[in-house]
Amino acid sequence: MKYSLLYLFISVPVYLSGQQDTIPIREIIITGRQIPAEIPGFKKTSVDSLFQNNYSHLSFAELLSESSPVYIKSYGYGGSATTSFRGAGASHTQVTWNGININSPMPGQSDFSILVPGMSDNIHLSYGGASIYTGSGGFGGSVNLENKPVWSEKAQFYLSTGTGSFGHYSGSVRFRTGNSHFQTVTRLFMNASENNFPYINDVAASEPVRETRKNSRFRQNSFLEELYYKKGSGTLSAMIWYQSASRNLPGSMLMAQSGSGEKQNDESFRSIVGYESGKGKINYYLKGAWLVTNLDYTNRIASINSENNTNTFALKGGLETKIKSSTTINVTFNDEYTIVASNNYKENIFRNSASVTLSAQRKTGNRFGTSFLLRGIIDGQSLLLPDFAAGIEYRIFAYKDHFLKTGFSRNSRIPSMNDRYWNPGGNSSLKNEYALQYEAGYKLSRPVTESFTADAEITVFSTLVRDMIQWQPGEYSYWTARNIGNVNASGAESVISLKYKYNKINARLNAGYSFTRSVSGKRDDVFHTNQMMYIPINQANSSLNISRGRIYFFWITDFTGKRYITVDNTGFLPGYVLNNIISGLKIDLRKTSVDLNLRINNLFNSDYQTIAYHPQPGRSYFVTISFQMN
Repeated sequence: MKYSLLYLFISVPVYLSGQQDTIPIREIIITGRQIPAEIPGFKKTSVDSLFQNNYSHLSFAELLSESSPVYIKSYGYGGSATTSFRGAGASHTQVTWNGININSPMPGQSDFSILVPGMSDNIHLSYGGASIYTGSGGFGGSVNLENKPVWSEKAQFYLSTGTGSFGHYSGSVRFRTGNSHFQTVTRLFMNASENNFPYINDVAASEPVRETRKNSRFRQNSFLEELYYKKGSGTLSAMIWYQSASRNLPGSMLMAQSGSGEKQNDESFRSIVGYESGKGKINYYLKGAWLVTNLDYTNRIASINSENNTNTFALKGGLETKIKSSTTINVTFNDEYTIVASNNYKENIFRNSASVTLSAQRKTGNRFGTSFLLRGIIDGQSLLLPDFAAGIEYRIFAYKDHFLKTGFSRNSRIPSMNDRYWNPGGNSSLKNEYALQYEAGYKLSRPVTESFTADAEITVFSTLVRDMIQWQPGEYSYWTARNIGNVNASGAESVISLKYKYNKINARLNAGYSFTRSVSGKRDDVFHTNQMMYIPINQANSSLNISRGRIYFFWITDFTGKRYITVDNTGFLPGYVLNNIISGLKIDLRKTSVDLNLRINNLFNSDYQTIAYHPQPGRSYFVTISFQMN
């Protein structure tokens, strides 16, 4: 019954005459989403800053799962968490930081459990073909983290600390100061948890047993320093981001919890130096980056001691020019040189990849927009077939925000270093993956009354991935990376945002639903009509935000449908609904504002798993107090 009510509530946007996740052209909401028309024909959204602030003590995994149609596959709090956009795999999500790709070059993906929302000012999501504008390989989409200076002479200090269930505590600091020519921003974050939550183990014995999660302690630290200097039209910037995480890794429910000694330490150092300037109709930028990652994994019982180190040097530059006021042309080059030292490789590995991109956008009047992109890629000494994208967006009625859009793209992905060189199982003969993607949609933004507005969007999409790389059991006792053929992912996404304001009352309802079918494209495969593992067919989320004066309240609902855990679709994890609430009070004390906040996770104590035999916590509480001084 509760699933039926949730479907009825979330599916409302599908039947409304207009839908949108993003219509207005500026800021968008991913929990109330709007699509900026920066890339005609494609879907791009931004996380609302108000919503983002409520996740300053959590990870990107929680933020994305509760505010977008992105599926998060997680081993639990502190355990690794990966994403699936539009039925694609974790390695088909690209993550960039101020335009620089920060995916680990070894697995070719990012762990969203150790990325912190508070380390960036803006978070943008690019879906499907839109991701090609930030880089290649994001068949599903991309997550783009952005830091921006605020040219003000006012200093600002922010301090927030919190504590909650299962020995969880965290703290964050942000200090910003400067003037109209120089700005500096310092961010600190610390997060730790015993993570010793109780759960019911109904698979290890004939009768269900109540157990407590062991060997699951987690600790994380982050530091980010930003420096900006502006003179005339030019801005020089430098950023350093250090991050470390130490976590014990608990086994599955099928194993005895005596403690395997399984542990993982992650450490990363990221730095960017850049310069951007503009004169007249021409803007340009140049930035260099040095990215270092260290990952050490140990398993005492299995006698595993895995040590992995990567160094990446990146150089990226771009030139933008405007022809009259309707056409913008961009030329971008990007070069990445990576060195990997791992005791899981036979030797140190070096890789160099480079690309040159030409893109253009044209807006004719206020009703018609087009976009085009062409990219050439060199992998080592091999020139790949060019990637491309083209999109069209049309305003149906003059001076009214009703849009039709469609886009098509070809996107390619170079195999990860592990795919090629892991020993044993890596395959240096792997082909590059590539995807042909199509999407079409309708979006609107409409003021119903002076106090009530509605934004909505519905998008249908189709992605054909060719030469898909997958690790499969080999002829011997280990798995091997192979090109398995084609995978088809298709579906639809709908989003609606309703806003109401009257006197001191502000209310916003954001809701979204996604339907995704991801199947093998090989007709000779007996399972070619079966859903790919760990890709939910149905997914939905909603958030209700009500505030009156200094009091605010959020109710967040997240529904994830059945996920199959075997190729033949006989084994599956049942669907689940999570409800979280946030309530707070803001107090103004002269130049200081205080925010008292209570968050209750999994309000109705649902029993669920996102990965088979790895339990998730039941109801939990987290209290924060934040101070901001201007």
